[in-house]
Amino acid sequence: MEPPLAAGHSQHEFPHFDGSSEIVPECARGVLAKTLYGGSLMRMVTRIFPLAAFVVGLGVTRLSAQQPGNGAFQWYIGGQGGVLSFKTSAQDRKEIPMGGGHVLITARRTGLLLSVEEAFGSDEVSVYTDGVGATQVVTFNDIRKYSAALLAFPLNIPIQPFVGVGLGIMHTVNPQGSIPGSTAPSELGSTGYGTFVGGVQFKISRFMGFGQYQITTSPSIQESSGFGADHGSGRLLEGPTHTLSAGLRIGLGGSRERPTSGGY
Repeated sequence: MEPPLAAGHSQHEFPHFDGSSEIVPECARGVLAKTLYGGSLMRMVTRIFPLAAFVVGLGVTRLSAQQPGNGAFQWYIGGQGGVLSFKTSAQDRKEIPMGGGHVLITARRTGLLLSVEEAFGSDEVSVYTDGVGATQVVTFNDIRKYSAALLAFPLNIPIQPFVGVGLGIMHTVNPQGSIPGSTAPSELGSTGYGTFVGGVQFKISRFMGFGQYQITTSPSIQESSGFGADHGSGRLLEGPTHTLSAGLRIGLGGSRERPTSGGY
């Protein structure tokens, strides 16, 4: 006859090994309970969650910025700033700051860019020859440009390139000559030009950011009205101008009510 089982024991009890009931030693628990900053584990978690949310937010912003370029048949308005490089008949090439605004009207892969820009100089000097053969000195501060260009957007990718050609008018603002009342400085300080534009654009939330380069053709020799000393011959600006600029534009909505298939 089998002896009775001791109290607290079961007939189906599995074998076990005697040893410490501590799964994690106290020294390890101390490490887990403390962070590098000397705080608790819960404090570390509460610090990680806001950081993770910030990183996720950056990722969402980056994805939105990687969407393709401008939409088809849209109006955009914006502003830009940069540097204009120019040369006059009396001084070497010089770089001055410039700013301006523009309107862009897009089709599917093309667009019309209308812009006005002003470069801010100070006591710039140029010369021309009057009707009696004397050299007259002209001073001015600013240079203003009005441009219209047809653009092409060959690739619909996140960083979208564009190129274009166009025409424009450029003039020195309020030039002052050495002959009182002469209109020669104003007439010789205004010229038409052809232009080439190239750059890239990309989405930034609701905006389109862009950077571009523009070059204009060289002004030709001009003749002003008047006779004798009031007559002028020459050009106040010489050689091509170069502009590097960057800016933002925002969409104003569709440029037509019902887009149809076909067209460019």
